[in-house]
This record gives sequence, C-alpha cells and structure tokens, in this order.
Amino acid sequence: MTSKLTANVASLPDRENVVYEIFCGSNQVAEISNEPEVGLRIEIFNCPEKISWNFSFYEFNSLIEQAVKNIT
Repeated sequence: MTSKLTANVASLPDRENVVYEIFCGSNQVAEISNEPEVGLRIEIFNCPEKISWNFSFYEFNSLIEQAVKNIT
C-alpha cells in the first residue's frame, strides 16, 4: 500500500532561504532547498518504518515541480 504525500514551505534557522519539505504521513521524505552559491538541492531522508519508501512516482514528481515554482 502506498501513502499520500504532502508538502509545505518552511523557514529554517540554519538556511538563508525557505525550503520545501515533503512528507509521507508524519515522516519527512525529502527537503528541497535553493541556497545562494549552491542552487537547487534535494536531501532525501531514510525511511524510519520500512526498508524503503513506496509512493507514486507521479505524485512525488508533481511535488518536486511545485517546489521549483515555490522556492526559485
């Protein structure tokens, strides 16, 4: 069974710009940032409950495209 992904824009104290966080349930899957001198980066986190994440490619891709629009 796959889980629904959600996302939000967050302001973190250790980042100059806002970041885009992607969650699967209450677990954070990824954080997309666009910091000066670094550009767009994605940090993907370990799945705490299973061996790997399992969600729709299209849903994940859609959130990544929204991140680009929201933080660039």
